[in-house]
Amino acid sequence: MTQEKNIQQENIAAIYINEETGERLIFTRDQLINQLQKICPSIHKSFDTTFSNEFKNLSSDLSEISPILFIGYRMAKENNNELLITCGDLLRNSANTIIAATQTLRCGFRLQSGILLRSVIEMCATVVHLIVKPDDLNKFLNDELISSKSISIADKQIPLFGKIYGILSKKQIHINSLHADWYPMREYNSSEEIPASVTLGMLGFSTMLLYITTELTFINAVENPKFWEIVEKGKVKFIPPDNSIFSWVDEKLKKK
Repeated sequence: MTQEKNIQQENIAAIYINEETGERLIFTRDQLINQLQKICPSIHKSFDTTFSNEFKNLSSDLSEISPILFIGYRMAKENNNELLITCGDLLRNSANTIIAATQTLRCGFRLQSGILLRSVIEMCATVVHLIVKPDDLNKFLNDELISSKSISIADKQIPLFGKIYGILSKKQIHINSLHADWYPMREYNSSEEIPASVTLGMLGFSTMLLYITTELTFINAVENPKFWEIVEKGKVKFIPPDNSIFSWVDEKLKKK
């Protein structure tokens, strides 16, 4: 939208004229390009400053996950382990989706990251499902697994899946009061902003769930697991994250 003159005719999408006030607005066809190329960079900077601690926390956790994924996946390929290769690919896609969800928020889109994070939860749940029930691998590869069933199975092993899935559904996936407000692409200027804070909390929770799932999948590649205790060969016990790890995420999710 612009009031500028000398715009080429083919770049005009619509023209608004208010005959009473004389206001004249021109809607051009390059709005998407302008938003992403011209507006996003300044929003990026404001996000990086306003939420610097949260951004560092997410980056730190993803950086710890990366070597486990790299080494575990390489071992799976060397051993031609189809189950772990499949799980590794799901986990790598999950990591990329978390990065995409972070960038979405960083661009100024307050409410859209949750839709991406839902697929992260479903992919991680599918991995846990396959680790627990390896005979279901062919069902998965033939698109015969139901994601809701995988979440139920995963939640029995790691009692966090149901919680984050419920939070995502309540706060962003299903329409609620947050969606009744308009959130234009604008710079971040308050670390207390509710939509951004809640989304950051979900990003932190999803990243932690990815960390937990990655450790479980490639437990043989982890010297000192953070979330699992090796009871005996082939058997592990889940260690829930303590408050020191989860406090900043929990604080964000409590905002309403």
